[in-house]
Amino acid sequence: MSQEIPSLPIIFQVGEPPVPITAADAQWHLPLPADRQAGPSALPSVRYGDYFTAAADYLHAEGRSALTEAVRHGLGRDAALRALTGLQVHLVKHGAFYHPARVTVAIGARKLDLVLNVAVSPAGRERLAAEAGHLSHLSSEFSLRFTPRVYGWGFGRIAGQEPLPMFLGEWLDGFHELHPCAAPGGQQPWVVWDPQQGRWPLSPRQIADLFSQAVFILTCYFDPITLAAVQGWHHAAGDFVVRARGLGLEVRLITVRRYAPLFQLETEEAPTLERLLEALTLFFLRTSLWMRLDRLDGVGDLTWAGDATLMPMWHGFVHGLKHMARHHDFPESIVAEVVAYLAGHGRQGWLDLGEMLLTRFPADLPEAALLRRHLASHAAHLTEVIAAHRS
Repeated sequence: MSQEIPSLPIIFQVGEPPVPITAADAQWHLPLPADRQAGPSALPSVRYGDYFTAAADYLHAEGRSALTEAVRHGLGRDAALRALTGLQVHLVKHGAFYHPARVTVAIGARKLDLVLNVAVSPAGRERLAAEAGHLSHLSSEFSLRFTPRVYGWGFGRIAGQEPLPMFLGEWLDGFHELHPCAAPGGQQPWVVWDPQQGRWPLSPRQIADLFSQAVFILTCYFDPITLAAVQGWHHAAGDFVVRARGLGLEVRLITVRRYAPLFQLETEEAPTLERLLEALTLFFLRTSLWMRLDRLDGVGDLTWAGDATLMPMWHGFVHGLKHMARHHDFPESIVAEVVAYLAGHGRQGWLDLGEMLLTRFPADLPEAALLRRHLASHAAHLTEVIAAHRS
């Protein structure tokens, strides 16, 4: 049963470091930008004040049960909303799909941070319910958790306007977005966007960790029964986040816009081994190609990661295959069969499959042109990486 939230004022905040915002501030009455590239005229119908009003409405109404579950999970089963001593909502980002807020709940001396993903744009409104479902599905069906927990979703209401859909989830503390950035001499170092410590560059070891763990995560979430995989992710959208761990990194996936089969099965029965091998081959090629794409500083020109990222990606894939086999009680030999099958493609086989894959992308997709330019080199280096693993 949901609990009443005490009649405490919610502190609304914007900016970094966060500063309070109220209806007395001019910004309260300004329209939200559509994303971090857009100006304030992009969404004239939704103002900052509308955003915070809707967030407060959700937390006090439809979201009470989600907030209760989040508090009990994060602070212990004895924690209760009736003991609430403080509530803050800090708008932290303007994204193309969501405008996420960091919700800080204080119960006595204890505090819990949560994320409230609010959909403002038409694309975000259309995707939010499905994404909340995908994240919940991955949390319940897979033993390893590399995505945030979802506590509930619903709507926040604004007088005279359409309600804003939103979902309340786990805040991944200390994890931040990252992108390659332009630097003197044509270098493109990977830089973590850390608002507390300032932006910091990844070391070569950390870059390897990023690519290895990201591919491992996606492989762990590949379903060999339905052939479903996480799709629609992009580095440029900040979908993977990282946190320093010693000399290395921890990596998480914070959004799952689409989780669907790579291709449809003809029957409801489990796929044949041949069909599974074909799906995993397509999955690895798609993943290794798309993993190399980003935009400078997240919003600039498209950029292509260097060949040194391929070996870490391969290691992440093989590690993920081993976890997949254990999770689904497959014989250990399945990993060797997959590796042998992929090794049998050779440079021309990868090139042919890549060209087929590119036909599925819209002709005017900017990423497709960059992929086409690098496909032959990618196929050649992929062949070398797999051969080196088997030697």
